[in-house]
Amino acid sequence: MLTNVDYKIRDYIVEYIKQHGYSPSIREIAEDMGYKSISCVQGHLQKMLKHGVIETDTGIGSPRAIRVPGYRFEKIPKEENIKEKE
Repeated sequence: MLTNVDYKIRDYIVEYIKQHGYSPSIREIAEDMGYKSISCVQGHLQKMLKHGVIETDTGIGSPRAIRVPGYRFEKIPKEENIKEKE
């Protein structure tokens, strides 16, 4: 069963990918969630992987390898991004 913390972690991952173009590290997730140890986050990520909330081709622990099903992130060409702000 997923918890509110699992969904907070998923939301953090989505926002991080939107800002940076790649997924956060486990340490970055732990810091954002207020954990001193990454082992707690690894447990949440394993559970989320089992329930299909996140995906990875390499397994939990591989750097920057988390994907979120249902989301597609695309880089906007710089010219389009500038036009939108004007």
